[in-house]
Amino acid sequence: MITIDTSALIRFFTNDIPNDAKIVKNIIDSEEEIIIPDVVFPEIEYVLLGQTYNSTRLMVLKAFQFLSLKKNIKLSAEVLLGIELYANSNLDIADCVIAGTALNIKLISFDKKLLKLVKDFTF
Repeated sequence: MITIDTSALIRFFTNDIPNDAKIVKNIIDSEEEIIIPDVVFPEIEYVLLGQTYNSTRLMVLKAFQFLSLKKNIKLSAEVLLGIELYANSNLDIADCVIAGTALNIKLISFDKKLLKLVKDFTF
């Protein structure tokens, strides 16, 4: 089992350091079970949308969806739901993971957009 962090995934998605990107690609393409901690997703979004990489929200979403579809990558249920919410809202991934955590329980927040998303989201 392997845990992959933000820096490794940024190398993979940006290929800005090709040798490092290749190492991560080989790990992702292996059959080794991979865990990505929940906190990595807001970090990926922050880094990719920042000035250095100047990615778009759609590019970030595609990165999240890629990770969520890999059979050997294990993500929490909250992140999986957060990715779905991210695709269907304009909230950042941190709020979407919070919403994914709160959908079946009571959420205490003063963030009106987040509360509305949790209230309105249906499967």
